[in-house]
Amino acid sequence: MIAFENGEWLFITPEGYYNASEHGAQYWDARIGDKSYSVDQFYDVFYRPDIVAAKMSGQDISGLISITMKNAIKSPPPLVEFTTQPTATDQEKMKVCYRIKSSGGGIGEVRLFHNGKLIQSDGYYKDIAKSTTDKTQLAALSSKAIYEDMRSIVVKGHVDTVPISVKLKGDVFEDCQNVEAIPGENEVSVTAFNRSNTVQSYMKTVSFNSKIKQEEPNLYILAIGIDQYKDASVKLKYAVKDARDIEEKIKVQAETLYNPRNIHYELLTDGEANKKNIINKINELANTIKPQDSFILFVAGHGVLLQNQYYMLTHDFNGRVSDTNMISSNEIVEMSKKIKSLSQLLIFDTCHAGGVDTIVSGLYDARISVLAKKMGLHIYASASDKQSAMDGYKGNGLFTYTLLDGLNNNKKADKNKDGKVTVVGLGEYSKKMTSNLSKEIGYPQNPLIINFGKDSPLYKLR
Repeated sequence: MIAFENGEWLFITPEGYYNASEHGAQYWDARIGDKSYSVDQFYDVFYRPDIVAAKMSGQDISGLISITMKNAIKSPPPLVEFTTQPTATDQEKMKVCYRIKSSGGGIGEVRLFHNGKLIQSDGYYKDIAKSTTDKTQLAALSSKAIYEDMRSIVVKGHVDTVPISVKLKGDVFEDCQNVEAIPGENEVSVTAFNRSNTVQSYMKTVSFNSKIKQEEPNLYILAIGIDQYKDASVKLKYAVKDARDIEEKIKVQAETLYNPRNIHYELLTDGEANKKNIINKINELANTIKPQDSFILFVAGHGVLLQNQYYMLTHDFNGRVSDTNMISSNEIVEMSKKIKSLSQLLIFDTCHAGGVDTIVSGLYDARISVLAKKMGLHIYASASDKQSAMDGYKGNGLFTYTLLDGLNNNKKADKNKDGKVTVVGLGEYSKKMTSNLSKEIGYPQNPLIINFGKDSPLYKLR
């Protein structure tokens, strides 16, 4: 472990897997020959608090290692450049062109961002939960069970890190995309991975100013709460109420910023919250929401880790793992890309039916963090075990209780002391409050608050 004078820290295993404080990783880089790489370029694969925790506790991690950082660097990331320089415009769309050149490691996934939010990517990763046992006992999903499952996949050929399909690009790849402008400043960024999608290039950014007319912004809220599953053994107690309460509270408070006619909300609970309905609702919203609008997704229910992937269970879950009753992190990425809003907040108050120990919590953090970074979004996520979710706190799940408190005209959630509660401010407040209350009631719970999107206000204090 490396500790820095300012309190930041970094722990990295000999294989290159790491965990770090909020800014700790920025003080480390890897050098090979005359080339230097920031640790951020390895984030997607090597940010693994769970592996670090296992290593520190003396466990054998060899079965969890799909690739080492030393080997990953042997396939360097490509070089990225823009071939057009956008200028000020009064058009609704701006054509942006770029070129990717291999520097010896080939070209893998390419990601395009608009004001920090992912709008285009071409990497699709294998969903592997369906290859687990026919009947998955969620209550048995301790860190030991999860790791045994992950090791079985690694032995079969590292499919946890191999893309199922990426467009073959050769040594040079050129492309253009039409970016829907928003009024004022627009930033477009592009980054690319090597062929094995293990090392990311430095991100390149161009900007332009748009003179299109400013329209009244809209806020769209989709709340999903599931207490009742087809598998009755995993039922919950407060998820539906959590979704209903959060939606109502945000709707009321948002009227301090939005014209009431521009606040749109949808609630899917229990039987309505099957996978087909959820996907259809996302597609419906994707046809309506514009880049200058805001979107909030709240999910209360079961979220599980299966073979290095995060999944949220839908009402259809009947005890058997299936593509028809789970929504994977990969599908969540595709949903977010469809929705054009550049301001998105995703909240997952999902409980893990098995035990939530340090290693499970670390893996959960790793998967959600990579998800947020890839999409360029704000994500609040809280993993608790089923028992603490059933017990709740004063009529809601604990994490939702703290969110509602922060949304209740709460000056303590005003991070910037400017009379507004922002996405970042609410996240920091709810994280601190959840951690403190959970210790008092004997169910330690530390929410993960990841902010890769630009901060924006949720409501004004009254």
